[in-house]
Amino acid sequence: MSLLRSVKVAVISDLHVGDMAKGKDFSPDKTENASVDNYLQEFLDFVSREDLSADYLLVSGDISNRAKEQEFSLASDLIEKIAISLGVDREKVLFCPGNHDVNWPAIEAHKNISADFDSIVKAKYFNFLKGGLVFSDNHSSGVGRFDSPPYLVVWSFDDVNIFSLNSSVYDGPDEEPHRGEIKSEQLEIIDGVLSSHVSRSKINIFILHHHPKQYEDKTFRSADTSCMINADGLLHLLTKHEMDFVVHGHKHVPRFDLEINSDGHPIWILCAGSFSSRLDDRYFGGIGNFFHLIEFRDRCNENGWARGGVKSWAHLLAHKWIESGAIDFDSYNQFGAYLSPKKLGELLEDLISKAFEDAPIVKWPELVERNESLQYYSNSSLKRQLEKVSQNIGALMLYSGDQKILDKLVLVKDKS
Repeated sequence: MSLLRSVKVAVISDLHVGDMAKGKDFSPDKTENASVDNYLQEFLDFVSREDLSADYLLVSGDISNRAKEQEFSLASDLIEKIAISLGVDREKVLFCPGNHDVNWPAIEAHKNISADFDSIVKAKYFNFLKGGLVFSDNHSSGVGRFDSPPYLVVWSFDDVNIFSLNSSVYDGPDEEPHRGEIKSEQLEIIDGVLSSHVSRSKINIFILHHHPKQYEDKTFRSADTSCMINADGLLHLLTKHEMDFVVHGHKHVPRFDLEINSDGHPIWILCAGSFSSRLDDRYFGGIGNFFHLIEFRDRCNENGWARGGVKSWAHLLAHKWIESGAIDFDSYNQFGAYLSPKKLGELLEDLISKAFEDAPIVKWPELVERNESLQYYSNSSLKRQLEKVSQNIGALMLYSGDQKILDKLVLVKDKS
């Protein structure tokens, strides 16, 4: 079934509003960690300059830094202003809590009076869900709660279903290591929830804070123990219900990946990075803060997969907001099509060989005109196969720009 219309979804994550924020205006108190006077205005200027707009705004956790009441109050105000700049209606600002949104002092206080687990969970999120903020208002408009089993909220709109999991609900000061978790009994209940709400006439997006898969870490040598427990069970469940897209935060280094497990349905996963936290000094300034805009264009008539692309920008102190391709994260990532490497290579070789029969120079948009599915295979798989095919048929791969963007790719028949 085709989509009602194309949908644009803006994504920010890991704001850490408070004493770890990058902008002075993103902390209710004076902080030595801030390096930008007016971070919000820099973002608003960027949105205006690029003429950006969205239908929805997703915030995938760690909204605050210490789960303080004043941090959430400021975060609500900042996020609403971000939504307004993008043309997003207030009720379409959707989110999940992260581990920094858990109020640890409240946990300790309730343990001291021997409160039961359910009461402690409610206390954890009292500041987050305080009345009058965008978080409490929009939390109440969904089905389910972040502080009640199975800790999943579903928002249903005419064109999109958002499924939001609280992956931090079991975290607290006594947990070691601190990481996300989903229990088997939750998966059983969530299975029924997804059965009732997933619709192929809409885009179905699952958001959570913790990463549901282990990523290669090129930055730090120490082991990453924060990947969520039972993540494999969650991914199999999302595959079973043919979830269109997954968004998460937690890791401040952005990633874009395709996950295919034994159940066969591909899931595209965006790790959003951090929107406004001061980043670890060990990154040496090489990783920026990130903003993403996902565009869901349509569904493939053949397999029903949602198709589109993710545009990404990064904020660096010396440059402010720039296209992310300048710092080694593709500024545009395609999604929605998949073939085995061998089949994709055969497809590309056939297209390029036929194109060279008409001209010695072929631009990537010309190949897309011959086969529109090329707009939706992942960047990495396309580039790998293009390199192999170019060697096979004697072609040079050139890019008309500083970044290796597929739209700027030119293939030249090698006459040597």
